[in-house]
Amino acid sequence: MKKELGLGLYSLAGVYGRKDPEEIKRMLIYAVENGIEYFDVADQYGPAEEVLGSTLQAYRSRIRIATKVGVTKEGFDLSYNHIQKACRQSLKKLQTDYIDLYQIHFDDHTIPVAETVGALEDLQKEGLILEYGLGHLPLQRVKDYAKEGNPASLLLELSPVALQKYREYLPVCQEYKLPVITMGTTGRGILTGKIPPDHGFEPGDIRNLDPLFQRSLYQSALRVYTKLKELAEQLNKSPVQLTLAWVLGLAHVRTALVGPSRVAHLQENLGGTGWEIPGETGSEMETFLAREEEKKKEARYNDIQEILQGPLSRDRKRAAADLVYALEGLVDFGIATEPEVVPLFTRLMACYRHKETDNTAGEIKDKLVDLFAQGTTRETRV
Repeated sequence: MKKELGLGLYSLAGVYGRKDPEEIKRMLIYAVENGIEYFDVADQYGPAEEVLGSTLQAYRSRIRIATKVGVTKEGFDLSYNHIQKACRQSLKKLQTDYIDLYQIHFDDHTIPVAETVGALEDLQKEGLILEYGLGHLPLQRVKDYAKEGNPASLLLELSPVALQKYREYLPVCQEYKLPVITMGTTGRGILTGKIPPDHGFEPGDIRNLDPLFQRSLYQSALRVYTKLKELAEQLNKSPVQLTLAWVLGLAHVRTALVGPSRVAHLQENLGGTGWEIPGETGSEMETFLAREEEKKKEARYNDIQEILQGPLSRDRKRAAADLVYALEGLVDFGIATEPEVVPLFTRLMACYRHKETDNTAGEIKDKLVDLFAQGTTRETRV
């Protein structure tokens, strides 16, 4: 299986602050001219499809385009009609006759898997898409799609600071021979060393809410960065380059997505390919990460208890960030399910943007407390 670096344009959704569109266009051309073939966008990433389509139209025969479907302004929609309509809209924006990989973005549990698969396979028959893949889906839904259809890939968050999903889904990838496309591969910037411990992000930057940048998860990520920096220096590499080489060396990983917004950052990313980590260094890294995962797990569980048992911050945004942290943790520990928490997450986002009443956070906290109490009476992964 060919291993490769891919370029994602999630940053054009505005989730990481303001970006220079012209610099991104220069970076796209630089990427193609330096061997990158795989480009990842989505119909909900702001102008990403249009920017990719217009910038690389002359290079279409040299690249593979992946985009996504299933998210709308109202929520999630994987119905037959929506997929058919959305695909044609994406083709127009991308200025192309076909999409190489059309990915389910998020789950829509209201639509039968067979209906979604039928829509995707009809698009294949028409030649509008070559393959289809799976995105942010619960484990059971991945199994359902793998049994019902013939997905070509699975998109997973994977980096040295986010290993849980990969480890949890790996048996399914092995059983159904699903290649993995990784996202968040450099820890959303943490492993670049360019985000100081006393960091502050622009208003609107999704990392203000991201659990990875909160509490013990962030402290763990900083410890991982420090260790990678030490190991990378021994190899005359950067922590990012060591990270990318390590991720690309993992079983079933086919493509590691990076999301730089500048040519200089992409140049550093490219230095993570074309070499292998020496055995001794790899073993030391694996041992450290295994110990860190256990340490992080216990601290994270304690964080959740503290959030749910203590008073909420009077700062609306701080309270929302804490509850997102708890919510994601309940899912990762197996205490709650995604269908249980997705509506709560939607309300939290509205609360964060001040679109709901001031007592929303308190109501959501009460629901999380109930989920925690119910879930911890069952066997969990803690």
